[in-house]
Amino acid sequence: MNRKLKKSRAIEYIVLCYAAVLILLAGPLGIFDGTRQITGNETPAGTSQIIAQDSRIQQVFIADGGYLEKISIYAMEDLSRKVINLTISDELGETVFSRNVALDAYEAPGFFTVPVEFQTVRGRAYVWQISHPEKPISFGCQNTAESGLGIYGNYYYVGSDQSNQEQVGNNIIMRFQYEDKWSPGKKAAAAAMIALLAGFLILLVENSARKKKKGKEVRVQWVFRRIFNPLLIIGAAAGLAAVYPMDYYGGVRADKMVYTAGILVLTALLLYVVNARRDSIAPLLPPIRETLLDRGMDWLQCLFWAGALWGCIDYVNAMYNIYQDYAYRKVLIYFCLVLLTMCSKKYVFHWGNLIWIALSSIAGWLYYRPYAGVEELDRLARLNAILFVTVGLVVIQLILLLWKKKPAWKQLFLPYAGLVAVFFALLVIFRNTRGWPIYLSAAFGLFYVFYLSWEKRERFLGIFCNGIILNFFCALVFAVLRRPIRAWGFYRYNFVFHTVTVTAAYLTLIICALFVKLLMQYHKSRRLYTCWTTALLFGMAVSLLLMTLSRTGYLAAVVMGIVVLLFVSLVCYRERLPVFLAKTGLAIVLVLACFPVTYSAVRLIPPLYDDPYIFELEANEEEWAVHKGDPADSENYITFPRFAYCMDVKLFGEEHSIVRKFVDTFMASAEEESKSMPGGRLEVSRISTMLASADGAVGAEASDDAASENGPEETEEDYSNGRFEIFKRYISHWNLTGHDEMGVELADGSLSVHAHNTYLQVIHDHGLITGAVYLILGAVSLMQMFRYAYWAGRKKREDSADPYAALPLAIFLAFAVAGLVEWLFHPCNPLGFSTMAVLAPLLIFRREKKV
Repeated sequence: MNRKLKKSRAIEYIVLCYAAVLILLAGPLGIFDGTRQITGNETPAGTSQIIAQDSRIQQVFIADGGYLEKISIYAMEDLSRKVINLTISDELGETVFSRNVALDAYEAPGFFTVPVEFQTVRGRAYVWQISHPEKPISFGCQNTAESGLGIYGNYYYVGSDQSNQEQVGNNIIMRFQYEDKWSPGKKAAAAAMIALLAGFLILLVENSARKKKKGKEVRVQWVFRRIFNPLLIIGAAAGLAAVYPMDYYGGVRADKMVYTAGILVLTALLLYVVNARRDSIAPLLPPIRETLLDRGMDWLQCLFWAGALWGCIDYVNAMYNIYQDYAYRKVLIYFCLVLLTMCSKKYVFHWGNLIWIALSSIAGWLYYRPYAGVEELDRLARLNAILFVTVGLVVIQLILLLWKKKPAWKQLFLPYAGLVAVFFALLVIFRNTRGWPIYLSAAFGLFYVFYLSWEKRERFLGIFCNGIILNFFCALVFAVLRRPIRAWGFYRYNFVFHTVTVTAAYLTLIICALFVKLLMQYHKSRRLYTCWTTALLFGMAVSLLLMTLSRTGYLAAVVMGIVVLLFVSLVCYRERLPVFLAKTGLAIVLVLACFPVTYSAVRLIPPLYDDPYIFELEANEEEWAVHKGDPADSENYITFPRFAYCMDVKLFGEEHSIVRKFVDTFMASAEEESKSMPGGRLEVSRISTMLASADGAVGAEASDDAASENGPEETEEDYSNGRFEIFKRYISHWNLTGHDEMGVELADGSLSVHAHNTYLQVIHDHGLITGAVYLILGAVSLMQMFRYAYWAGRKKREDSADPYAALPLAIFLAFAVAGLVEWLFHPCNPLGFSTMAVLAPLLIFRREKKV
């Protein structure tokens, strides 16, 4: 950042960057895109029949083409905050839109607006129908011939006796709002104009520089400051304007304070990163040879680890066996690619591989062809074909490795390696009809063999840590854009999963990776700008975990954090007490500062992107659900007082109201609070939330925490959520060899699909013999991880030390603690998968004699 370049060149870079930003805004981001509204003369000529719960109104209209965003309908009565049902069908009678809609406030007679969001076909007839209003309602109608438009058909009144009365020559008064995007030609023209203007400015700068014999030099950071400082300030000002003067997101004072804090904290951090003074004169980008040749395989492996974890995410989200099959194959494909990156280049590019790729691709295509276009089987066959190719490559590499290179068997720490081998053998022998123990033993057995022969195995933990972080970063971007935090039914934020306990276990894994990396980076340099990305992601990961309201995640993260912080800082790094306290304070400040950033991001950005991703388990057409097209200030998005209330009830009990009292006292007035939860909406939500919670308990992966996503109006006296009773039932079924079925029947006759305890589940599934070895392996692994974190991280030669030596310890602690209350030991569970991966360095670790 301190390297210098000519000022004229620096100005040219600045012009190019601003031109790129303008082209991005005008093109993909569509800042100039608008809407077009179609309205008639809107001259009321009468009133429609009154509809109630057992009658309905239907209206025919001809689409003008384009994406229909909203329909506004002229109502004679005030149904503000009341619920109606709106359905739209096409000319074939197929439903293209259906929702229960809680109407926003409007003055009657007047228009209420419903967001519909679907693509229409120009000239095609559609029919909207309004039914089941909470209160009787009628609509203003007009003579179609006097409307001034040719898109209206007749309207129909369907009475309680199902008689259909066509009102010839009359239509309901309404407006249509269509999306009005710039055409690709306009966007291309705008981009060309911006590019020409930028080119003209660059020519002026070049001509001016030629006239000067000696041009002034500036630092690279000078360029960064002039590019990013204005953009950050403009972005923050726009965000604050949307929150306050425009009141775009609505909310009470508490909400606006949190949004403001989030915007200001993020802006301040980024301004600090851009403007902090650097002393380094290292090149802005590393040399190409080091990046592409020496580290290229490392980055590929990092990407493949992230892909494998993506497959794990798909697996735990799968609601049907076919989707689990898809996810299994994704995990195995990426895992095979990981193994290939651990091979020498001369073996990877061996002629045998090229022949196999050609032959297996042909065979895979022939296998896939009969399934092409067949629902569900098409995708499965494609994944099978890809897996066939990658597995074959791994087998070829394994043969070459065993024949020519010879793994470093002598480096194995035999007592520990033998214990792992015994556990794998027992897991397969007592698998009891399960297929995953074979996959786990074969996949990770191969991984350990490849690890033994890998020339760069000292980089493994760093690569794997970065793969976890890369996976989280991609998931975070997806969640910030498409996973809004909702007020009703699913108020516990479940990130990119459909159950919060799986979310909490995943986020605990992420926190492990980020915490270890943050401790390492802070130890090397105590300047925030050197580790700001890790610090920001760590704070956001912890904040997301807090938003899950999962005590399982809290327990695992706290235990892991305390143990790793104390052991790594005081024992491994031997830091003095002031440094340790400063580091602890930094971690706390990061969480406090990043919480409003994270909360604001998942609240403010999804309505802007306006394409929510809803899992099948969450899908609902009720008025309290979040839908595409909902206004940004919709009550279906959570408010901070609502979040505080839910946290109180879930964690402390409604009678304490610790967080809510803080919000009431410092962030909101009593009058504003009463507005944030209007009585009618809350009463509707009480029932709706309970229904959503019942649905949330479906599926083998649904935990008791997921099932307890009931409304905060219900409190639970059993702090274990019924787990103690489940534990007793599983213990009563113990035997030596295990069971074929995973679940057991409870005393009330219901089925507990799993034990909510990893250790009890292993014993139940595979028997007491396997369970005993599993517990012994866990205890020995924990001791081995403490030793590895201490000795491998403090080797005499700095270049041979492993800066990520504490990662296995952090992940295993999280796995062990969360496993006390959840089932995690599965090769497609992100935390279970990662725990098996980090055992690799322990297989060859021996204590150094001298340090």
